[in-house]
Amino acid sequence: MRSRLSLAAVTLASTLTAQAPSAAMAQAVAAYAAKVTASAVFVSGRTVDSVFEQEFAPVRPLDALVRPLLRIDVDRARREVTCRLGVARATAVHHEGLGCSLLIGPADPSRRRYARPLPRFTPEMLNTQAEWPRGPLPTAKIPARLDQRALDAAVDLAFAEPDPKKPVFTRAVVVAVDGRLVAERYADGFDAEMPLPGWSMSKTLTNALVGAHVARGAFDVHGRPTVSGWREEGDGRAQVQNRHLLAMTAGLKWSDDYEDPTSDALRMLLGSRDHAEVYAQQPLQTQPGAAFQYASGATNLLCRELRSAYPGRLAYWQMPARFFARVGMHTAVLETDPSGTFVGSSFGYASARDWAKLGLLFMQDGVMFGERILPEGWVARSTTPNGCSGGRYGWQIWLNADPDGDGPRERPWPSLPADLFHMDGHEGQYVVVSPSAGLVVVRLGCTKAGGFPLTAFLGAVHAALD
Repeated sequence: MRSRLSLAAVTLASTLTAQAPSAAMAQAVAAYAAKVTASAVFVSGRTVDSVFEQEFAPVRPLDALVRPLLRIDVDRARREVTCRLGVARATAVHHEGLGCSLLIGPADPSRRRYARPLPRFTPEMLNTQAEWPRGPLPTAKIPARLDQRALDAAVDLAFAEPDPKKPVFTRAVVVAVDGRLVAERYADGFDAEMPLPGWSMSKTLTNALVGAHVARGAFDVHGRPTVSGWREEGDGRAQVQNRHLLAMTAGLKWSDDYEDPTSDALRMLLGSRDHAEVYAQQPLQTQPGAAFQYASGATNLLCRELRSAYPGRLAYWQMPARFFARVGMHTAVLETDPSGTFVGSSFGYASARDWAKLGLLFMQDGVMFGERILPEGWVARSTTPNGCSGGRYGWQIWLNADPDGDGPRERPWPSLPADLFHMDGHEGQYVVVSPSAGLVVVRLGCTKAGGFPLTAFLGAVHAALD
């Protein structure tokens, strides 16, 4: 259901008897390694050794099998990373201001068009002497209702490593209470200015980008995606609206299975030039609006729809930077697919502090620094459960809502506030917003197999508030 794209995940289909990945699996691993390493090196500023230590940690037997076979070549002059696994080979390239993307198919001689620097539009509100979120300083006045010692213990829990064979690898934790930065911590090699991957947390960023377009009349959630093949007579996909894509209820057949190299999600992220088109070509499985089906492709089709609001590529590529400036997310980057469309499903990067600002934007009903960025009512609609998601999902965001009123099913976190909602990304990326508690919590890391104690951590953070 949720994105689980890791070295372990993309090698699980390899046979233990053969002790070697299939050709399709090897290509998926090579593509994953090239993309992840390129972004880690050129976007986050990390070392290749750090990537091997965490993303390619030999946590499972098949990880240990594949890791020694990987060959990674970083060309800093060309800003490219090439990975090989046997005969499989993949290259990812860095484009200034747009992060990294895989090179799919023949090399595009015009790909350096991406290298034109994009203006960062750093707002004047980023005062180096101001407290967060206007500046970099933590709050000088701790809220009276906060037990600082208990909060420190909660942060300790997030960084604990109880089992050396299953490392948690927490990289960053940020806690904001009532809009004030009250706690943060970083692992060695990571800091407050380092953009880190949000994976599927990027979907909520896409929600915000769509909302900002709706606010200025440049996007219609009740409009229909401009996919030519969907307009043929008798094609049920012609009934899909943008709101269905937001809600993951478009009804197209889709597999977000990251253990199968032929799954739709892996074909899209690791093997296609146009990620939105992979989703657009899927057949209709249920009537639009009738069923919830988590589909990263739906988010990427939304990103392609946003392109129609812009006269050219450069204006479109500048779009996230303009949004980031308004929210004060000065480290943030949203990457594109090889065709130049933003990969809003998975490839958003930002520092822990900047991910917290995105959470704060939602907690403040779409207002940041006194400016309304999202339309009035947008956050309320986005955090209203889809009728067919069992209270779990709104518009590109996970919920803690009651699934069936007074029925027998419980909320995902019964002990936490019902108005809590959260962004959730592969390998344990979380931005949790708890409006009634005035709380925004960010945890970034590289935890495989769901090993981060999220429930205990969130319970401890909430308990630190009176």
